[in-house]
Amino acid sequence: MVVSVMNKFLPPQLQGFIAAGGLATLFHWFVMAALIGAGVEPILATASGSVSGAALNYGLQRRLAFRNAGPHNFTLWRYIGSCFFAWLCNLVFFFLLNNLLALPVKLSQVVTTGLVAALNYIVYQRLVFHEQTR
Repeated sequence: MVVSVMNKFLPPQLQGFIAAGGLATLFHWFVMAALIGAGVEPILATASGSVSGAALNYGLQRRLAFRNAGPHNFTLWRYIGSCFFAWLCNLVFFFLLNNLLALPVKLSQVVTTGLVAALNYIVYQRLVFHEQTR
């Protein structure tokens, strides 16, 4: 049912972005949870998880969302720059929510992920993969 709703209301590029980002986010959260379980501080765990998810996300985004993107030697460097920006946003948002507002770790990360995902879509579409419109 969710897939049919997505197909009906969302453009294919946004569907691919959500699918790729969803898989990369799950990987981020898996790494984060494993590190927290091993005793790593939550802020370091989310930073490490974010980097892990970003590595997976590049290939998924090119395959599922931005199929007409430019060559790798052009888009990869822009992607790395956008990842650094997203990584910093992830840390800042998580810190503010978890440490200053004292929200639980899981809720802080879910809210942070939503905020960073919205920023990423805009950055990917306009700056990183910048596809030619048809």
